[in-house]
Amino acid sequence: MAIRDLRGFLAELDAAGELQRVDAEVDPELEIACITDRQSKLPGGGKALLFESVKGSSHPLATNLFGSPLRMALALQVENLSQLTGKMEHLLESPDLAPAPSLVRHPSCREVVCRTPDLGRYPFLKSWPGEQGRFITLPLVFTRDRDTGATNCGMYRVRIFDDRSAGIRWKPGSGGHAHWQKYRDAGEPMPVAIAVGAAPALTLAAALPLPQGVDEVSLAGYLEGAPVEMAHCLDSDLLVPALAEMVIEGVIEPGATRAEGPFGNHTGAYDPGEEVPLLRVTCITHRKDPICQATVVGPPPMEDCYLAKAGERLLLPLLRRGCPEIVDLVMPLEGIFHGCAIVAIEKKAPGDGRRVLERLRSEGWLKRGKLLVVVNRPEGELTLAEGFWQALNAVRFPRDLVVTPDGCLGVDATGKLPEEGGLASDKVRQDASVSARVEKRWREYGFFDGDGRER
Repeated sequence: MAIRDLRGFLAELDAAGELQRVDAEVDPELEIACITDRQSKLPGGGKALLFESVKGSSHPLATNLFGSPLRMALALQVENLSQLTGKMEHLLESPDLAPAPSLVRHPSCREVVCRTPDLGRYPFLKSWPGEQGRFITLPLVFTRDRDTGATNCGMYRVRIFDDRSAGIRWKPGSGGHAHWQKYRDAGEPMPVAIAVGAAPALTLAAALPLPQGVDEVSLAGYLEGAPVEMAHCLDSDLLVPALAEMVIEGVIEPGATRAEGPFGNHTGAYDPGEEVPLLRVTCITHRKDPICQATVVGPPPMEDCYLAKAGERLLLPLLRRGCPEIVDLVMPLEGIFHGCAIVAIEKKAPGDGRRVLERLRSEGWLKRGKLLVVVNRPEGELTLAEGFWQALNAVRFPRDLVVTPDGCLGVDATGKLPEEGGLASDKVRQDASVSARVEKRWREYGFFDGDGRER
């Protein structure tokens, strides 16, 4: 069955033995982040955490829900994340499979309406000592294009300034930033809605660097297997998830900005922050007894690594559309979405490796990757170990390096054809007849599988 909301996901995690409930009182300033950080570094990603007694708030908080391959697969109801590639390929072949959202008149996210909003009532986190306040770290930010009416659901960090104001950090090139520019240039207030605690598929879709024209809500509906239920905001025509735990509505006045201050990042250092658009909160609605959700951003492994790994599998077919030579890719957890990728290609002609690098740098979600490495298609699965083994043995410096003006590195680590100055040589392989004989006699040798059974 599809997981339609945060509560359904928590129930699935609990049933799978993946949820740890913490009933001791904990502080949302630094303590929860420290606990989550320590848990996420345990083998297997530790446990998903539900803090039931948060200091200064009457609402519980969940963290680390996506913090392992197992939990990420459970969130999307697949046996393993590799199945997501086939699902996306199927969707690209039949776009009509992505269902439009369904409208709900009396949504759960409006069970309680707060016309005198107070952001301080909710357990948003301060994760690192150098941060100057609390942040909403898993927000689904909904905006609408002023001219076309096209909508966007993006995940942009939100800095809480006081009870009724917050700053939204969206990067140039993102959908939210493009919408904000149009309202700013027109001198008009921009409506914004922020959902907290939504279905896992929608949370993932909001976090992905999807190309223009791919709707996050429809993609989430496809992954869930049913249309996402949406509802109109109270103060604007924006649509938000009907089953979200909380919705924060507000407007950004033209030219209104404020410095967000430092933010502890996955790089292991503080992002110094910048002047960000200032959201004036007009209304907060939520379910009865809402459950807040947050993530802690910091040195990997953290749960954003596994959101990125799911994104890797979903976005691979989109890469193939632009570069048919690509057969697979693997992204180290340390790269977090786009910092580093090893891309395997079916090399057929001289220069294919460089051409793929140039294409990846010119468009798409990997164009700002700090390190892109192109290797030959392996005989088996492309793994991090396989990719680096190929790269370290095939690359020749400085011939195979491509450095962009902004300091990003590309490496053509494909095997070089004779026309590229390479030497023709056969790969090392076992003799086929001997391999067959060894397979047949394996039990005779007395070997066992790892679980102690004879093979």
